[in-house]
Amino acid sequence: MGNQIDGQIGTACTVAFGAAYATTSRRAGELSNFLDMSDDLLTEPLQISGGTLAVRPGAGLGLQIDDDKLERYRTDR
Repeated sequence: MGNQIDGQIGTACTVAFGAAYATTSRRAGELSNFLDMSDDLLTEPLQISGGTLAVRPGAGLGLQIDDDKLERYRTDR
């Protein structure tokens, strides 16, 4: 698995998808592109520890969006 300049939300989706299947959960992935971004929308950033990016606990993807950042980066107005 890998991503192409995904933010943290897209990366969390990829991690959850990959972890859901035995074949992909046992293989290495390249999911660190979000580290190249200066900011993101999550209240609690993803963390790579010991070369591992774990699936977040909690409902759904286990993510919370920062409302202030979402308002700041909106492009629909």
